Amino acid sequence: MIKNKQTLGRIHQYLIRSIYILLLLISSNAFAQDVSFSQMYATPMYLSPSFTGLTQGTRMSLTYRDQWPGIAKAYRSYALTADHFFDDYSSGIGLMVLRDDSGDGLLVRQDISALYAYEFEVARDIFIRPGIEFIYKERNLGLMKAIFPSDQGNGGTVLPSAPNGNEEYQHKHFDAAASAMVYNDDFWFGFAMHNLVKSNIGVTDLQSYNPFKTSVYGGYKYRYKANMRNSDEQSITLAFNYRLQQNFNQLDIGTYWYINPMEIGLWYRGIPFASGDELVNNDGLIFILGVNVGTLRLAYSYDWTLSELSGYSNGANELSIIFRFNQSTKKNKIRGAIPCSAPGSGGTGSKYRRRTRSFF
Repeated sequence: MIKNKQTLGRIHQYLIRSIYILLLLISSNAFAQDVSFSQMYATPMYLSPSFTGLTQGTRMSLTYRDQWPGIAKAYRSYALTADHFFDDYSSGIGLMVLRDDSGDGLLVRQDISALYAYEFEVARDIFIRPGIEFIYKERNLGLMKAIFPSDQGNGGTVLPSAPNGNEEYQHKHFDAAASAMVYNDDFWFGFAMHNLVKSNIGVTDLQSYNPFKTSVYGGYKYRYKANMRNSDEQSITLAFNYRLQQNFNQLDIGTYWYINPMEIGLWYRGIPFASGDELVNNDGLIFILGVNVGTLRLAYSYDWTLSELSGYSNGANELSIIFRFNQSTKKNKIRGAIPCSAPGSGGTGSKYRRRTRSFF
């Protein structure tokens, strides 16, 4: 009797795990959207290659996101970036490492990217920045000890096992992204195109592709208190980010309030008027609190879920760190329009750029 109960218990665990894996496969193959960070300007190169090197020196950032903590180890994402601007060449280069872990290692995506952006002036203090990104991607599916119902005698195996018998699937390929952005001290506007290289990432006989993604983003900063000799500026920034990927579209719209050393943000994610199929596109509110301490910026954000998942997901937590060094120390320079700004300072100038360049 005890042995039978143990056997039934194992079968029950196998079935639950199999269902979970199938849900992961459905979500990843049929609706494979990319990672989405709430603090998009804490990891700007992930948003658009045009942000590469948009600082007067070297910058490093680390972002960690725990999505749906109410579902144990559901989705965890990490991003590590480093970039530098070469003033003599009006060029920025960067490196980004991204990891997205779904289901405690069942489905893992890992990207390593090299990024480049070039800056030129098209009018007085108005700049355009085209950017490009080359990406090496790995997609790992670990089936662990899952046993599918079809393995019990009726039909073939649902998923192919790896040649080494470890029931793991791995896919590697190269990808690319491109972008362009126009900006000055008061506004920025740009677009980015990701997943430009089509590659079959399916784990069954059915072909599946990571869908092409388009992002359109921008914002405007209003300074209601100017940067003076004895006081820093105070400002309000309005920003948006619209994403379209296959049948999925999403709009983030929000505001930042900056008063040194604090930066407070409030965003809304959703498109209620574009809802359909009895589903309301009303995802959540995002609360952001950032603190600038010298060349270091620390920030925390919480996603408050507004959809029907609110009782189960517990939203999302996100932490970010930005560290800037080798920056110019010239004083009395205004801050740029883009959020996550560093205290105003400028560089030595170049053939294409103003001497009092603003940056974030």
